[in-house]
Amino acid sequence: MKLQLAISVVLASVLVQAQSPFYYSFSNTTSKYEETGKMEQIGRTGVAAMHAVLLNEKSILIIDKAEENEAKLDSGVSAFSTLYDIEKNEYRTLKLETNTFCSAGGFLANGTFISTGGAESRSKWNAQRGHQSIRHFMDGEWHEYGQMFVNRWYPTVEQLPEGDLIIIGGSIQGTKWNTKEKNSPSYEFWPPRTTEPITLDLLLHTLPYNLYPFVFLLPNGHLFIFASTKSIIYDYNNHKVIKELPEMPGVPRSYPLTGGAVMLPLDPEKGYQVEIVICGGGPHPPRRDKLADNTCGRINLDDEHPKWEMDTFVHRRIMPDGVIMADGNVLWVNGCQRGYAGYNNANHDPTFDPLIYLADKPKGHRWQQGLANTDIARMYHSVALPLPDGRVWIAGSNSVDPPDIHAFYPTEYRVEYFSPPYLFKPRPRISHVPRVVEYGQHFEILFHFEGSDSVDPKKLRVAVMRPGFSTHSMHMSQRYVYLVHEFKGQSIEVTAPPNPNIFPPGAGYLVVVYDGVPSKGAEIFIEKSKNDLQI
Repeated sequence: MKLQLAISVVLASVLVQAQSPFYYSFSNTTSKYEETGKMEQIGRTGVAAMHAVLLNEKSILIIDKAEENEAKLDSGVSAFSTLYDIEKNEYRTLKLETNTFCSAGGFLANGTFISTGGAESRSKWNAQRGHQSIRHFMDGEWHEYGQMFVNRWYPTVEQLPEGDLIIIGGSIQGTKWNTKEKNSPSYEFWPPRTTEPITLDLLLHTLPYNLYPFVFLLPNGHLFIFASTKSIIYDYNNHKVIKELPEMPGVPRSYPLTGGAVMLPLDPEKGYQVEIVICGGGPHPPRRDKLADNTCGRINLDDEHPKWEMDTFVHRRIMPDGVIMADGNVLWVNGCQRGYAGYNNANHDPTFDPLIYLADKPKGHRWQQGLANTDIARMYHSVALPLPDGRVWIAGSNSVDPPDIHAFYPTEYRVEYFSPPYLFKPRPRISHVPRVVEYGQHFEILFHFEGSDSVDPKKLRVAVMRPGFSTHSMHMSQRYVYLVHEFKGQSIEVTAPPNPNIFPPGAGYLVVVYDGVPSKGAEIFIEKSKNDLQI
């Protein structure tokens, strides 16, 4: 009887270990996932995940356009927004008043999420016209009030150091790609700062590929703005171009010839120098049979004369998602090898293999391959979000209209989690992270690492990450910043970012990375004043 009990206990323990992506043993046994990571399919989104944003450590807000989905409201009408519980892998439906098709989003300093723009009304789903809409997500529900100056379909939002949002570009109505007649070549702010939109010349000169321009707030307080193959550094306070950058070689990279862009982690040891990498895209004009691009460009904006350094993307890929993982490296997932971003046979040949871009390695040694892959096509309207627990949440793909789960490339409601290789190694642990800190503030957190008898401070990094708003290969306001710190044995003294140009006010997730392995992240709000946080 005792032997049977002992065997049952061992089997139960093995089962728990096998189900947990975070289990690791301190024996000499190496997990088979330590080199490849692990891809798992768990849960459903209820609506096609066209847009997604991490609200907190437990919840993801998912937004689709107004269309037929498997999730239904109490009225029986199809939902087009859900709230996804990461711990339970369940969703609940949310009611929206306006059509959110191809919208954008970001957070105000007080923690309120704002959704901007959209498309035409759709009476079947009780969705009003959303072109100028401003939607607030508060207290677990949608609230719609406020309006932009102009229609914006496919705009970009970036969170600003002042705590508000800039909304850039788009078109006045639906289109396969932008045209002179439909172009919205301007920007505005929310809450409004001006009495009318401000014209941005870059969006006049980059037609037809200027929808969802890539935008990053820079440590000097200006913006990097990229569309098609052109980019500028822009002073949004004084409405003027600071610098025109060299044209990026190769194909257009903006919708619908969609590439992906990432601002690499900012590091105080490097003076917060800015490097941006843009990967993938497709040749002009958009055609479903054309092969996607297989190159990446990288530019250092702190060089006296910045220029693009071209590199391989390993695979041909259009519509890729580049997310900065908890360890500071970039995971590229989703996309396909042929076609362009659009509905109904516009994109083909899914790319199933993730890649990790090791930014600190020399050219020729930056790509980690051989990772756990997927058999789910993630093409038009896919999303990906890095999670504070170290995994990456992957969902979406709806390249048919109306949605069809029986199509050759079906509408996808399945959720996948990618657990990177670092999750199968001994992980550091942190605690006592304050909920709110102010810029430049010193604070202490507790640190524990069981993988070794001693800790080498040289292998220790502290960072704050912001996953951003994911849609159409865009990751608006995504950010990863290393923090100044001092190791004190069982604790670490950390200094918050010095100013909001480095990390705009609002939520982030504090992580400690030891020897390349990140701790579980802890939510932290970085504010100009602790009184700025209202949630």
